[in-house]
Amino acid sequence: MKKILLAALIGSLTHAALAAPLATTLKDKQLHGIMQNDYEPVVFVDDKGENSGYFYEIVSAAANKLGAKLDVKNGTFDTFIPGLQSHRYDLALGTDATVPRQQVVDIVPLIDAGYSFITRSDGTVKLSSELTSLCGHSVAALAGQSTIDALNQQAAACQQQGKPALKVAIYPSRSAAWLAVKSGQAELTPVYTGEAGWIVKKDPTWRVTGPVFNSGQSGFAVDKQQGHAQLWADAVNALIADGSYQKILQKYGVESVALKTVVINPAK
Repeated sequence: MKKILLAALIGSLTHAALAAPLATTLKDKQLHGIMQNDYEPVVFVDDKGENSGYFYEIVSAAANKLGAKLDVKNGTFDTFIPGLQSHRYDLALGTDATVPRQQVVDIVPLIDAGYSFITRSDGTVKLSSELTSLCGHSVAALAGQSTIDALNQQAAACQQQGKPALKVAIYPSRSAAWLAVKSGQAELTPVYTGEAGWIVKKDPTWRVTGPVFNSGQSGFAVDKQQGHAQLWADAVNALIADGSYQKILQKYGVESVALKTVVINPAK
Protein backbone atom coordinates (compact mmCIF):
# COMPACT_ATOMS: atom_id res chain seq x y z
CA MET A 1 0.00 0.00 0.00
CA LYS A 2 2.82 2.40 0.92
CA LYS A 3 4.50 1.74 -2.42
CA ILE A 4 1.24 2.48 -4.25
CA LEU A 5 0.72 5.71 -2.34
CA LEU A 6 4.33 6.71 -2.95
CA ALA A 7 4.00 6.02 -6.68
CA ALA A 8 0.78 8.04 -6.83
CA LEU A 9 2.46 10.91 -4.97
CA ILE A 10 5.44 10.88 -7.33
CA GLY A 11 3.10 10.83 -10.33
CA SER A 12 1.13 13.75 -8.94
CA LEU A 13 4.27 15.76 -8.26
CA THR A 14 5.62 14.96 -11.71
CA HIS A 15 2.38 16.13 -13.35
CA ALA A 16 2.47 19.32 -11.32
CA ALA A 17 6.10 19.91 -12.22
CA LEU A 18 5.31 19.51 -15.91
CA ALA A 19 2.17 21.65 -15.76
CA ALA A 20 3.66 24.53 -13.79
CA PRO A 21 6.09 25.75 -16.49
CA LEU A 22 3.31 25.65 -19.08
CA ALA A 23 1.02 27.67 -16.84
CA THR A 24 3.83 30.17 -16.30
CA THR A 25 4.46 30.26 -20.04
CA LEU A 26 0.88 31.24 -20.88
CA LYS A 27 0.14 33.52 -17.93
CA ASP A 28 -0.11 37.16 -19.05
CA LYS A 29 0.81 36.14 -22.60
CA GLN A 30 -0.92 37.61 -25.64
CA LEU A 31 -2.28 34.69 -27.66
CA HIS A 32 -3.50 34.92 -31.24
CA GLY A 33 -6.38 32.87 -32.55
CA ILE A 34 -8.16 32.48 -35.86
CA MET A 35 -11.76 31.61 -36.65
CA GLN A 36 -13.99 31.70 -39.71
CA ASN A 37 -16.49 34.19 -38.36
CA ASP A 38 -19.53 33.36 -40.48
CA TYR A 39 -20.34 30.16 -38.58
CA GLU A 40 -23.22 31.27 -36.38
CA PRO A 41 -23.80 30.26 -33.60
CA VAL A 42 -20.42 28.52 -33.29
CA VAL A 43 -18.21 31.48 -34.15
CA PHE A 44 -19.49 34.73 -35.65
CA VAL A 45 -19.51 38.51 -35.39
CA ASP A 46 -22.53 39.92 -33.57
CA ASP A 47 -24.57 43.03 -34.36
CA LYS A 48 -22.07 45.16 -32.45
CA GLY A 49 -19.19 43.93 -34.59
CA GLU A 50 -17.71 41.83 -31.78
CA ASN A 51 -16.64 38.19 -31.84
CA SER A 52 -19.31 35.85 -30.51
CA GLY A 53 -20.49 32.24 -30.58
CA TYR A 54 -20.27 29.37 -28.14
CA PHE A 55 -16.84 28.18 -29.31
CA TYR A 56 -15.50 31.70 -28.94
CA GLU A 57 -17.01 32.16 -25.49
CA ILE A 58 -15.73 28.83 -24.18
CA VAL A 59 -12.20 29.40 -25.48
CA SER A 60 -12.17 32.95 -24.11
CA ALA A 61 -13.25 31.65 -20.70
CA ALA A 62 -10.54 28.97 -20.86
CA ALA A 63 -7.94 31.63 -21.68
CA ASN A 64 -9.09 33.54 -18.60
CA LYS A 65 -8.59 30.39 -16.53
CA LEU A 66 -5.02 30.28 -17.82
CA GLY A 67 -4.45 33.97 -17.15
CA ALA A 68 -3.76 34.59 -20.85
CA LYS A 69 -4.94 37.36 -23.16
CA LEU A 70 -6.66 36.21 -26.33
CA ASP A 71 -7.12 38.05 -29.62
CA VAL A 72 -9.04 36.20 -32.34
CA LYS A 73 -9.02 37.30 -35.97
CA ASN A 74 -11.12 36.20 -38.92
CA GLY A 75 -9.74 33.90 -41.60
CA THR A 76 -10.65 31.03 -43.90
CA PHE A 77 -10.59 27.45 -42.69
CA ASP A 78 -7.96 26.31 -45.18
CA THR A 79 -5.42 28.67 -43.54
CA PHE A 80 -5.92 27.29 -40.01
CA ILE A 81 -3.39 24.46 -39.88
CA PRO A 82 -0.69 26.22 -41.95
CA GLY A 83 -1.11 29.24 -39.66
CA LEU A 84 -0.61 27.09 -36.58
CA GLN A 85 2.41 25.33 -38.03
CA SER A 86 4.06 28.64 -38.93
CA HIS A 87 3.27 29.94 -35.40
CA ARG A 88 1.28 32.81 -36.84
CA TYR A 89 -1.61 31.65 -34.66
CA ASP A 90 -1.67 29.92 -31.28
CA LEU A 91 -5.07 28.30 -31.75
CA ALA A 92 -7.69 27.78 -34.45
CA LEU A 93 -11.35 27.73 -33.42
CA GLY A 94 -13.77 25.42 -35.20
CA THR A 95 -11.68 22.36 -36.03
CA ASP A 96 -13.13 18.85 -36.22
CA ALA A 97 -11.12 16.06 -34.64
CA THR A 98 -9.96 13.65 -37.35
CA VAL A 99 -7.09 11.17 -37.28
CA PRO A 100 -5.19 12.87 -40.14
CA ARG A 101 -5.46 16.29 -38.47
CA GLN A 102 -4.35 14.92 -35.13
CA GLN A 103 -1.14 13.77 -36.79
CA VAL A 104 -0.11 17.38 -37.46
CA VAL A 105 -1.90 19.42 -34.75
CA ASP A 106 -3.46 18.74 -31.36
CA ILE A 107 -7.25 19.01 -31.12
CA VAL A 108 -8.94 20.17 -27.91
CA PRO A 109 -12.61 19.14 -28.30
CA LEU A 110 -15.49 21.31 -27.12
CA ILE A 111 -18.57 19.45 -28.37
CA ASP A 112 -19.76 16.11 -29.70
CA ALA A 113 -21.85 16.64 -32.82
CA GLY A 114 -22.38 15.54 -36.40
CA TYR A 115 -23.49 17.10 -39.66
CA SER A 116 -26.78 17.24 -41.49
CA PHE A 117 -28.01 19.50 -44.31
CA ILE A 118 -30.06 22.62 -44.78
CA THR A 119 -31.95 23.52 -47.93
CA ARG A 120 -34.35 26.26 -48.97
CA SER A 121 -37.64 25.88 -47.12
CA ASP A 122 -39.53 26.62 -50.33
CA GLY A 123 -37.65 23.91 -52.20
CA THR A 124 -38.68 20.35 -52.95
CA VAL A 125 -35.58 18.53 -51.68
CA LYS A 126 -36.41 15.96 -49.00
CA LEU A 127 -33.68 13.52 -48.07
CA SER A 128 -34.04 10.29 -46.13
CA SER A 129 -31.90 9.32 -43.14
CA GLU A 130 -29.36 7.67 -45.47
CA LEU A 131 -26.50 9.31 -47.38
CA THR A 132 -27.62 7.40 -50.48
CA SER A 133 -30.54 9.83 -50.76
CA LEU A 134 -27.99 12.48 -51.83
CA CYS A 135 -27.71 10.86 -55.25
CA GLY A 136 -29.18 13.19 -57.87
CA HIS A 137 -28.65 16.32 -55.76
CA SER A 138 -26.05 19.08 -55.50
CA VAL A 139 -24.16 20.13 -52.37
CA ALA A 140 -22.24 23.32 -51.61
CA ALA A 141 -19.46 22.36 -49.17
CA LEU A 142 -16.99 24.49 -47.24
CA ALA A 143 -13.32 24.25 -48.25
CA GLY A 144 -11.34 22.19 -45.75
CA GLN A 145 -14.41 20.90 -43.92
CA SER A 146 -14.31 17.29 -42.73
CA THR A 147 -17.56 16.55 -44.61
CA ILE A 148 -15.87 16.69 -48.00
CA ASP A 149 -14.36 13.19 -47.85
CA ALA A 150 -17.72 11.64 -46.94
CA LEU A 151 -19.48 13.60 -49.69
CA ASN A 152 -16.91 12.61 -52.31
CA GLN A 153 -17.14 8.96 -51.24
CA GLN A 154 -20.91 9.09 -51.59
CA ALA A 155 -20.59 10.76 -55.00
CA ALA A 156 -18.37 7.87 -56.11
CA ALA A 157 -20.87 5.36 -54.69
CA CYS A 158 -23.73 7.01 -56.61
CA GLN A 159 -21.74 6.62 -59.82
CA GLN A 160 -20.73 3.02 -59.13
CA GLN A 161 -24.34 2.06 -58.38
CA GLY A 162 -25.61 3.69 -61.56
CA LYS A 163 -27.65 6.25 -59.66
CA PRO A 164 -28.06 9.94 -60.59
CA ALA A 165 -24.91 11.94 -59.88
CA LEU A 166 -24.20 13.71 -56.61
CA LYS A 167 -22.52 17.01 -57.43
CA VAL A 168 -20.21 18.48 -54.77
CA ALA A 169 -18.93 22.04 -55.20
CA ILE A 170 -16.39 23.60 -52.82
CA TYR A 171 -16.72 27.18 -51.57
CA PRO A 172 -14.17 29.27 -49.61
CA SER A 173 -16.59 30.43 -46.91
CA ARG A 174 -19.86 29.34 -45.41
CA SER A 175 -21.58 32.53 -46.53
CA ALA A 176 -20.55 31.71 -50.11
CA ALA A 177 -21.87 28.14 -49.76
CA TRP A 178 -25.14 29.39 -48.34
CA LEU A 179 -25.49 31.95 -51.13
CA ALA A 180 -25.01 29.15 -53.65
CA VAL A 181 -28.02 27.34 -52.16
CA LYS A 182 -30.12 30.49 -51.82
CA SER A 183 -29.45 31.40 -55.46
CA GLY A 184 -30.17 27.92 -56.79
CA GLN A 185 -26.59 26.99 -57.75
CA ALA A 186 -26.77 24.13 -55.25
CA GLU A 187 -29.59 22.43 -53.35
CA LEU A 188 -27.97 21.61 -50.01
CA THR A 189 -25.14 22.62 -47.69
CA PRO A 190 -23.81 20.78 -44.60
CA VAL A 191 -24.36 22.21 -41.10
CA TYR A 192 -23.53 21.09 -37.57
CA THR A 193 -26.30 19.32 -35.72
CA GLY A 194 -25.30 21.68 -32.92
CA GLU A 195 -26.37 24.69 -34.95
CA ALA A 196 -29.16 23.49 -37.23
CA GLY A 197 -31.98 24.43 -34.86
CA TRP A 198 -30.49 27.87 -34.26
CA ILE A 199 -30.20 28.51 -38.00
CA VAL A 200 -33.79 27.54 -38.83
CA LYS A 201 -35.20 29.47 -35.87
CA LYS A 202 -33.34 32.62 -36.89
CA ASP A 203 -34.05 32.26 -40.61
CA PRO A 204 -37.20 30.26 -41.50
CA THR A 205 -36.25 30.32 -45.18
CA TRP A 206 -34.00 27.37 -44.31
CA ARG A 207 -35.13 23.80 -43.63
CA VAL A 208 -33.16 20.89 -42.15
CA THR A 209 -33.19 17.62 -44.07
CA GLY A 210 -31.26 14.40 -44.50
CA PRO A 211 -29.07 12.08 -42.46
CA VAL A 212 -26.72 12.85 -39.59
CA PHE A 213 -23.20 11.87 -40.65
CA ASN A 214 -19.56 12.47 -39.74
CA SER A 215 -20.44 12.43 -36.06
CA GLY A 216 -17.54 13.18 -33.77
CA GLN A 217 -15.95 15.78 -31.57
CA SER A 218 -15.00 19.29 -32.62
CA GLY A 219 -13.25 22.16 -30.92
CA PHE A 220 -10.03 24.03 -31.55
CA ALA A 221 -6.54 23.14 -32.73
CA VAL A 222 -3.16 24.06 -31.30
CA ASP A 223 0.34 23.41 -32.57
CA LYS A 224 1.90 20.17 -31.33
CA GLN A 225 5.34 21.72 -30.86
CA GLN A 226 4.03 24.22 -28.33
CA GLY A 227 2.86 21.41 -26.05
CA HIS A 228 -0.08 23.37 -24.61
CA ALA A 229 -2.99 21.11 -25.58
CA GLN A 230 -3.35 19.39 -22.21
CA LEU A 231 -3.22 22.72 -20.42
CA TRP A 232 -6.10 23.99 -22.57
CA ALA A 233 -8.03 20.77 -21.95
CA ASP A 234 -7.54 21.18 -18.21
CA ALA A 235 -8.88 24.73 -18.47
CA VAL A 236 -12.01 23.62 -20.35
CA ASN A 237 -12.54 20.78 -17.87
CA ALA A 238 -12.40 23.39 -15.10
CA LEU A 239 -15.18 25.27 -16.92
CA ILE A 240 -17.21 22.06 -17.04
CA ALA A 241 -16.63 21.50 -13.33
CA ASP A 242 -17.76 25.00 -12.30
CA GLY A 243 -20.79 25.02 -14.65
CA SER A 244 -19.57 27.85 -16.90
CA TYR A 245 -19.31 25.57 -19.93
CA GLN A 246 -22.91 24.36 -19.62
CA LYS A 247 -24.23 27.91 -19.20
CA ILE A 248 -22.57 29.01 -22.43
CA LEU A 249 -24.11 26.12 -24.38
CA GLN A 250 -27.53 26.79 -22.84
CA LYS A 251 -27.28 30.42 -23.92
CA TYR A 252 -27.17 29.26 -27.54
CA GLY A 253 -29.63 26.39 -27.11
CA VAL A 254 -27.08 23.70 -27.99
CA GLU A 255 -26.62 21.92 -24.67
CA SER A 256 -27.35 18.58 -26.37
CA VAL A 257 -23.81 18.59 -27.84
CA ALA A 258 -22.08 19.00 -24.45
CA LEU A 259 -19.12 16.88 -23.39
CA LYS A 260 -18.84 15.46 -19.89
CA THR A 261 -15.07 15.67 -20.01
CA VAL A 262 -12.47 16.90 -22.51
CA VAL A 263 -9.74 14.56 -23.75
CA ILE A 264 -7.33 15.86 -26.37
CA ASN A 265 -7.14 14.21 -29.81
CA PRO A 266 -10.31 12.11 -29.41
CA ALA A 267 -10.56 10.78 -32.98
CA LYS A 268 -9.58 7.10 -33.29
